[in-house]
Amino acid sequence: MSDRSPAVHSVHFYDDHAALILRLRGISASSLRSGGSVLVVATRSHRDKLIKALQEFDVNVRAAAREGRFTMLDARETLDLFMRDGRPDPDLFANVIGAVLQEARSKARTPDHELTVFGEMVSVLWDEGKKSAALELEELWNHTLSNNAFHLHCAYPRWNFVDNNDDSGMATICHAHSHVFVQ
Repeated sequence: MSDRSPAVHSVHFYDDHAALILRLRGISASSLRSGGSVLVVATRSHRDKLIKALQEFDVNVRAAAREGRFTMLDARETLDLFMRDGRPDPDLFANVIGAVLQEARSKARTPDHELTVFGEMVSVLWDEGKKSAALELEELWNHTLSNNAFHLHCAYPRWNFVDNNDDSGMATICHAHSHVFVQ
């Protein structure tokens, strides 16, 4: 039996950006305080708000970043590294994301090198109308989770579904995750 924590792939449908940042602050602070590593792949706005929220929560973000336990990447720039013809390329994704995950995990101070990841790339694709690409990316993440246990958290603004009466899209996304949070 493995000592490693089971994989978690959660999705958060949020009503406002403050709710998203509050949840990310809790997830990130918990991981960092326990000695784990955190990888955030998000938009600039959300990265900036998360850093501020963590600092206000007395998390020493700079120290964690110097230790390599807190890494932030831009969602759009990261997508550009593995997207081809409007779709995620599985081999490029495995190479790009695999290297980032391995580096982040190696810096964790916990015995099993716990890693928490927040990825907003799927939401960026969904916002751009690339729903199939977003769902393909969710599946690539699930494949990665099946080979490497870590905690992966995704988020989508709920208004993308409610305002467009897209219950089937929301349901499809829910089925790709182990945990669903609506706030």
